Amino acid sequence: MYNVIMDCDPGHDDAIALLLASRADNIRILGVTTVAGNSTLENVTRNARRVLDYAGVTDVDVYAGANKPLMRELYRLTGAIIHGEDGLGGPEIPEAVTPVRPEHAVEFIIRTLRECPEKVVLVPTGPLTNIAMVLTQAPDVKEKIERIVIMGGAIYDPGNVTSAAEFNIYQDPEAARIVFQSGCDIYLNTLDISMKAVFYEEDKERIRAKGGRIPTFVAELLDFFGATHVEHFGFFACPIHDALCVGVLIDENLVTWEHTYVDVSVAEELTRGETVADLWNVTGHAPNCHIARTVNRERFVEMITEHMGRSYVSKGRP
Repeated sequence: MYNVIMDCDPGHDDAIALLLASRADNIRILGVTTVAGNSTLENVTRNARRVLDYAGVTDVDVYAGANKPLMRELYRLTGAIIHGEDGLGGPEIPEAVTPVRPEHAVEFIIRTLRECPEKVVLVPTGPLTNIAMVLTQAPDVKEKIERIVIMGGAIYDPGNVTSAAEFNIYQDPEAARIVFQSGCDIYLNTLDISMKAVFYEEDKERIRAKGGRIPTFVAELLDFFGATHVEHFGFFACPIHDALCVGVLIDENLVTWEHTYVDVSVAEELTRGETVADLWNVTGHAPNCHIARTVNRERFVEMITEHMGRSYVSKGRP
């Protein structure tokens, strides 16, 4: 059983990642933290709580975190284009009934890592601001982190904000650099891999055909997500980037990995947020990151389709 803290900025793919984690037999969600990224902190926190309540996950608390990057202003253009102005365009779901907890996300993560009797997996699927703050404010908690499974970066293929950079890393490159240089065990699902695990029209309709509240909700999320890709990129495909970080915990054979050294550019202009991997081992740096190399798309589609038909079962506390 993995004890997991989900750090996210919902976002359609974040929402599906939350649903997948809540339905997985081997994942216990200790809490959900939010960070400004796809939309403002207010919007993404509201979205996280609404999605969890709608999915019956009322015993998992939500904590709001950083409302901007460590050293920069929030970059909103791409997030609004892809996810809508409120971060979760498309299906209408009720406002949350369960309140957001007053404790700051960074304080919650530090406290949980210190108090949990077992190690914890961090799954950040937005900018890495909260995680960097945890590691700088409380370096002692690193020994309690089993691994950090990140959605971010682009190694082999172009980025989706600039040709060099993927959105999450571009949003807060200074935070990303802190995390990569922390010495934690890092697994990185890059844009290269998540764009090879897309859902097509027929995959979306398989989910809808299952019927029920959650499959219908997910299909409607993908309706909106796919439409924005058609409008702005000229093709229908739903890359559920963030859910892949949950998927690799459910099925260790879903993705293959390469262990190498990765750093992040904090320069301006052309290379801001670029994830630079020492694939040829020319720097002499010891490997600090497992980067995803291949993914089984069909297995991923089947995993999400099957899990969305499940009911939520609380795992309690470790």
